[in-house]
Amino acid sequence: MFTWLSAVFFVFARDGNNIVSRIRPGVGLLVLFFFALVISPNLFAQAVLEGRLDTIWGDPHPDSDAPAVRVLTLTEDNGRITELYVSEDLLRAAGGFYAWNGKRVLVNLRAQGQELPGLNLRAGTRQAVSLTLLEGNGESPDAPDITGSHPWVSILCKFSDINAEPEDLAYFTGMYANAPGGLDGYWREVSYDNIDIVGSTAVDWVDLPGTQTSYIPNPGNGTSANLNALFDDCTDAADPFIDFSNGGTGGYSGINMMFNANLDCCAWGGSRFATLDGVTKSWRTTWEPPWGYANSGVMSHEMGHGFGLPHANNWDNDGNPYDSPWDVMSSATSNFSVTHPTYGRLGQHINMHHKMQLDWIAPARLLQVSDGESVTATIDASALAGSSNYYVARLPIPGSNRFYTVEVRKQIGGYDGNLPGNAVIIHEVVPGRSEPAWAYDVAVPPANYGSNEGTMFRVGETFSNEPEEIFVTILSETTNGFVVEIDRNGPEPGLDFIDSFE
Repeated sequence: MFTWLSAVFFVFARDGNNIVSRIRPGVGLLVLFFFALVISPNLFAQAVLEGRLDTIWGDPHPDSDAPAVRVLTLTEDNGRITELYVSEDLLRAAGGFYAWNGKRVLVNLRAQGQELPGLNLRAGTRQAVSLTLLEGNGESPDAPDITGSHPWVSILCKFSDINAEPEDLAYFTGMYANAPGGLDGYWREVSYDNIDIVGSTAVDWVDLPGTQTSYIPNPGNGTSANLNALFDDCTDAADPFIDFSNGGTGGYSGINMMFNANLDCCAWGGSRFATLDGVTKSWRTTWEPPWGYANSGVMSHEMGHGFGLPHANNWDNDGNPYDSPWDVMSSATSNFSVTHPTYGRLGQHINMHHKMQLDWIAPARLLQVSDGESVTATIDASALAGSSNYYVARLPIPGSNRFYTVEVRKQIGGYDGNLPGNAVIIHEVVPGRSEPAWAYDVAVPPANYGSNEGTMFRVGETFSNEPEEIFVTILSETTNGFVVEIDRNGPEPGLDFIDSFE
């Protein structure tokens, strides 16, 4: 038996009790059976599910101290949806959620009654012991490139016991405008016209069959919202008034559900696998309470989750992902946001790692500086359209998948105009981390919020990391950016650098 099984090709990584594998099509169940018998006999009695894995992020009200939430759902071919808890170690072992989001997988579940305690999970959530990515289905395990037109549809949904209509239809259609404050204008500027949301529309208020508390037992608090029921009932109510297939073109790119009263703690964004008007796919999806669509920055943040983006963070390592004013995927509606008279606080740009991840940085605008090299270059502001200089420098760390990015942020453009200052911002990127990109802060201790001088590198200052032989000196400022020297040859003899300003 072992000789026969040894002919089966498989690669696996193991972390504690978690097993991660990537396998050829057709042998997934066989390999999982082999693991069950030989590696961990206890797995054999546990449930195995196959389906599409989607990620949803819950973001609490900006004035709340509630933590961020992440929910993974598995949709089987019969339409049954199971919410999953997948440990950070298990996701990281396979490169983070990018490798799994929107993909077809096998999930081995911890037996009921044997769940790990103390995880504070949403009701009904099952705990994953292993994930198997099913390859051979024409999909890359990497993050998808987001380019071209991506129209969204907004559905305005009223709970059966609440008659309020916080905004009219014109408000929601106007939100998609290619104009200052409009979401089409936002995504065009942020992506350097790599994407737009032309063709986005809205469906006027429709009635849900259930009351607010039938979907959300604890409105305004906790994480009790039944997101699946809200999606099903909201799209069903709107179906007579919208063709989700968008004229047979493959369907709208995403669905923004706008509710007329609070959900639980959060606004939610991510994806939901479903069949609507004959189109079966993972629909980019947001669930928005009134405070969500009152500020365009929240909409940009949740739509960013729909495009597959995680949170960003600052350097304080306190578990709060809303501490960086340099990324809409962190602090989206801070005092450093541009304010619009109709659509509230607008989102700022996203960091350069996210833009590279979505294939929005042309190769000629990316400066790669490897170990042992020294380069002087001009890097222009992230919000500058049509730059002929570099937008970002990428500094890979030998022997790891970590790297640093060097980008410039200036108070220009329609969305970065109120940033904390004009400066070079350096991010450490660790693929597989919950928030891969952290804005580096040389202050000791790091600031609780990344608007401080320790995060902003200006003319005459040097970011120095002697252990990894990285030295970035800001030589001068230009109208549109900064001239920087990036030295990866190590310190000169006699110099004693530390991680700090020099």
